[in-house]
Amino acid sequence: MINTVYELITDVMAKQYPDRVAFRYAAADGKTVVEKTYAQYVQDIRRAVTYFQENIPDIKGKRVGIMSRNCYEYGVNSFGAILAGAVVVTINQKKTWPELEYELGLVEPSLIVNDGIDYGCRPDIEAAYGDKLRPMDAFKDNAPAELTNCVGHDDLMVLMFTSGTTGRSKAVMLSERNFFTTVECQVKFGDAMLDYKHEHMPEDKNDVLSNFAILPLFHLGTFICLFIWACKGWALNLSADIRDFYRDLGLMHSDAIAVAPMLMEAIYKDVKRGRRARLNGIWNPCGSSAMFDGAMLAELAQQGMMITQVYGMTETCGDGIINYEQDEKHIRAVGRPDDHAEYKLDETGEICIRGGCVMLGYYKDPEATAEVLDADGWFHTGDLARVDEDGFYYITGRRKNIIILDSGENVSPEELEELLSKCEAVRECIVREKGRKICAVIYCGEADRQTVRDFITETNRTLPLYKRMSAVEFSTEPLPRTGTGKLLRK
Repeated sequence: MINTVYELITDVMAKQYPDRVAFRYAAADGKTVVEKTYAQYVQDIRRAVTYFQENIPDIKGKRVGIMSRNCYEYGVNSFGAILAGAVVVTINQKKTWPELEYELGLVEPSLIVNDGIDYGCRPDIEAAYGDKLRPMDAFKDNAPAELTNCVGHDDLMVLMFTSGTTGRSKAVMLSERNFFTTVECQVKFGDAMLDYKHEHMPEDKNDVLSNFAILPLFHLGTFICLFIWACKGWALNLSADIRDFYRDLGLMHSDAIAVAPMLMEAIYKDVKRGRRARLNGIWNPCGSSAMFDGAMLAELAQQGMMITQVYGMTETCGDGIINYEQDEKHIRAVGRPDDHAEYKLDETGEICIRGGCVMLGYYKDPEATAEVLDADGWFHTGDLARVDEDGFYYITGRRKNIIILDSGENVSPEELEELLSKCEAVRECIVREKGRKICAVIYCGEADRQTVRDFITETNRTLPLYKRMSAVEFSTEPLPRTGTGKLLRK
C-alpha cells in the first residue's frame, strides 16, 4: 500500500494508470464532456510545482489558498502545491466576507489560486489580496518540474476549515499520515464496491469505476477522493454547481456519488417515481455522518442500489467507519470499525477515536485543540452514538446540540427531526430550544401547515412529556445551510 503523495503521483498515476481517465467535466458549452487522463494530470501537476516554486520564495511551509468551485485545476493545484513544499488551504468561496477575512487572516496565504467568480464579496477579496490572487490555470505555460519527495509524513500538509454549523470555523491541521491512513481504509471500500458490482451486475465487465463529485472540493469528503480514486485509477466526474446536477449527471455515466441528505432524498424520489434513467447509471449513493431514514435506505437497497454509509469528520481526515451492509437491520448504521484506528464510546455515549487518521490539532488554537484531544491521544468527536450487539455504530445526535431542560432531562433534536421527516409535507426541519420550550422549525407549503401541526400533535402523543414539541414555527423559505449542505443551527 502506498503512503505518500509522491508515490501516488509518480508510481500510481504516472506508471500504473497513465492512459486511464482521471477527470471528466462539462465543457463551457454545457453539452460536451472534457476528459483528462492521468498522464495529462501528472504533467500539469509538475507544471504547477514549477509555478509555485518560482512564485513563492522559500516555499516550504508557506500557505497556498484554493478558492474555487469544483474543477480539474483544483486537483492540479492541490498536488502541485504539496509537492512544491507548500501547505494547501481549501476555502469555501461562498462564505461571507467577514468569515473569509477571518480565515484568510488566520492562515496568511502567500498565494490564492481562484476561479475569479464573484460569489458575493469579490471586491473585498480583491481589495485585501489582489496582489496574491492567481487564476486556477496559472501553471499552464510552465515547464514540468522534476518531482522530489519533500513532504514530511507527520508535517502539516493541508488546512481545512470545519463547516461551522455553530460558531466560528476552526482550521484543522492534517498531515500526509492522516490522509493515507484514511486512504488505506477507503481502498478496501473500493474493493467492496467491485465485489458488489461483480455479483449484481455481472454483464458489466468494466472494473474502472467513476464517482460523480457534486459536493464541494473544499470539503474533506470530496477532497480526499483526489487521493482515493487515483489509488484505483478511477475517474472523478466533476460538477461545479448543484443547479447543473441532472445536466452533468446526464452527460457523464457515473457509478458512485457522495451525498448529503437532500441528495439522497432526490435519488430516492427518482427511483420511487420510475425516473431512474435520470441518474445515468448511479448505483452506489454514499452518505456521510448523517442520520438517514432507515426505511428509505432499505427501499433503495431493494431496488438494486448499493447503499453505503461512512462516519468521519474533518478532524479525523474523513471516513473512519464504513457500512456496506445491505440488510434492513444494519443499513442505517454508519458502520463497524476496522483495525485502522481505535474507537470507543465514553461514559456519556460520545464517540472517541485514536490513531493515524486523527488531526494534528487546530491551527493557532491550542485551547480548542485541548478541548477535543486528550492526553492519551483520544479525539472526542462530539457525536453521540449507540453500538448494537453486532458492533455497528448508530449516530444519535451531537453533544453540543443536546437540549438540557430545566428538569435536567436531555433531549436529542436529531431524534425528533427524524420523526418529523416522516411527514411527507415537511420539506426541511430543525428542532431547537426556544423560551424553555422544544420548538420545531418547519419549512413546508403554506397549504400543508395544518397537516404538519396535526402530525406533530400525533407524534407528541407517542413521546414522553419532556420530549414533546410544544412550539412550532413555519418558514416560508428553505432553511439556511452550510456550504456542504448541512442545515445551519441558529
